Amino acid sequence: TSFLCGLTITAFADEIVLTRLRSQFIQRSAPFAILISLGTLWGGVPSISKYVVQSGVSPLSYSFWVLSIATCVIFVINMIRVGRLPPRRYLGFYFICGLSGSAIPTTCMYFSLTAVPASLMAIIISVAPMFTYIFALMTQTESYHHFKSIGLVLGIIAMAMILSPQSVSGMNSPIGWILFGFLTPVMYAANTVYTAKFRPADLHVLDLSVGMLSASALALLVVTTAVEPLYPLWTADSLIIGLTAYHGALTASAFCLFYSLLKISGPLFSSQVTYFVTIGGIIFGFFVHNEILPLIVWTATAVMLAGTAFIQKARELTLEN
Repeated sequence: TSFLCGLTITAFADEIVLTRLRSQFIQRSAPFAILISLGTLWGGVPSISKYVVQSGVSPLSYSFWVLSIATCVIFVINMIRVGRLPPRRYLGFYFICGLSGSAIPTTCMYFSLTAVPASLMAIIISVAPMFTYIFALMTQTESYHHFKSIGLVLGIIAMAMILSPQSVSGMNSPIGWILFGFLTPVMYAANTVYTAKFRPADLHVLDLSVGMLSASALALLVVTTAVEPLYPLWTADSLIIGLTAYHGALTASAFCLFYSLLKISGPLFSSQVTYFVTIGGIIFGFFVHNEILPLIVWTATAVMLAGTAFIQKARELTLEN
């Protein structure tokens, strides 16, 4: 019930907060409530995914089902709010965004979770701002600032700590799978820079989300059926079906929440979601999978979040909103 209520609210959150609510208390508290909600929703994704793939659902099939459900949910939201299908003239853009921002990074994450702790995966994802800065410099979509360089150096130190022998042995995770997990933030960063540079000015964010999710689901259907039989989700245990459906709907609703937060509070405030997602992922990993990370990983997490803070501060100082 709470999820359905939240989904209804997120579809119209920006209009409600910006044009209908009169209470200053609600207007001030709404961004923090959304921030915490996003941390809880996204932070739980690695733990949910790890449970499902360890229950016998292949990562490729799981990625397809999640993105297909997310496509259906956000399609309904888009039709309610915009009332039309996404423009067909941007099909190529949808496929590039869908592959780099959904299909590839999520599938890499699900494969990694077969051998990597869910809480560590949440930490790995938080390194995305570091890669975003690197790609932005390469494509000249973001200006240089010494705070960003400090943040990047801290991120590199944190990654080295995570990949150290002490860390790897403490988590009993193959270093190859940890490295493979880093493809997820790399792809997220590439998608962020690509979207910022090439997104058509007249393309509504919900049109983009429907287009990219549809493209990613279609691409995964082709790849999965070419590699292996598609997992028949309807034959799975009711808990697995429920978690997969929840994850798909969560993907769509969390996107709407984040979009609403951007409109209400702007990019700088919204960027703080990284911290909440990381903390949420660690908490979920502990309670769901009984994961206890080594001290060196906790230290690396603090260093990584400090690096993210430096990058966000630099963007604030250079007015890169």
